[in-house]
Amino acid sequence: MPRGRAEMPESRLKFWTLRAVLILVIVFMLSPILIVVINSFNASQFSAWPPEGFTLDWYRRVLDNPAFRRGAWNSLQVGVLSTLLVLILGTPIAYALARIRMRGLAAFRAVLFAPLVVPRVAIGFALFVLFIVLARPLYGSFAGVVLAHSILMLPFVVAILTASFGEVDPIVEEAARDLGASPLQAFRLAVLPQIKGALLVSGIFAFITSFDEVETTIFIVRPDVNTLPVEMYLFLEQYQDPTLAALSTLLIVFTFAVILIVPFVVRGNALLKMMGSGR
Repeated sequence: MPRGRAEMPESRLKFWTLRAVLILVIVFMLSPILIVVINSFNASQFSAWPPEGFTLDWYRRVLDNPAFRRGAWNSLQVGVLSTLLVLILGTPIAYALARIRMRGLAAFRAVLFAPLVVPRVAIGFALFVLFIVLARPLYGSFAGVVLAHSILMLPFVVAILTASFGEVDPIVEEAARDLGASPLQAFRLAVLPQIKGALLVSGIFAFITSFDEVETTIFIVRPDVNTLPVEMYLFLEQYQDPTLAALSTLLIVFTFAVILIVPFVVRGNALLKMMGSGR
């Protein structure tokens, strides 16, 4: 009994120590976001810290800036189009990777997932050279930016969907075929409904990735198709006021709003299963 009583305080000490460390890590990770949000209300013209006062002028400047409005609209268009493209291309690719076993598949995977390990600056420069030499109309066009973002996002989408297809029992698809469904009908009616969570998550992830992309984009855009991150980069070269902090705060709110869509579309156990297994 004395030994057991001695162990109880020790276990409680470990529990509260781990909890304190966890809280400190969370605070450390969130502190840059909190600093940006606080600085967006800073009355100082030069982002002096601590803030000299409270003002909403930087938010007004963001909303009144035509370059930011144009960049946000361009980013929305590119994000939606590139997300649709990678979902259309990534779904059959992921299905093939989950179902087919053949020689050369490892080499195909290496090429497919190469954008995950190659620096995005290098990808942007390579696409710039490729467009200038072989496909000049794509340089500085929406189509070129959509293609570039799709190349970057495709590995993420394929990875999520491949894991989800791997958890779908092939017997379900075979049963649909036995009942008279064509291969396409069996896929659409028996398989796709089981991976709708993964499709939603990969689509949201792809859109946010595209909307935030700047390293690759800056090599292949022209002023009339600049995305919002590129406009922010150009603004930062000329001004050092809290305007970008205000814009960043709006983007943080926008990102959280997009992410919060998931619990309302995929509910209950389906959401927990999707978060735990990729579906």
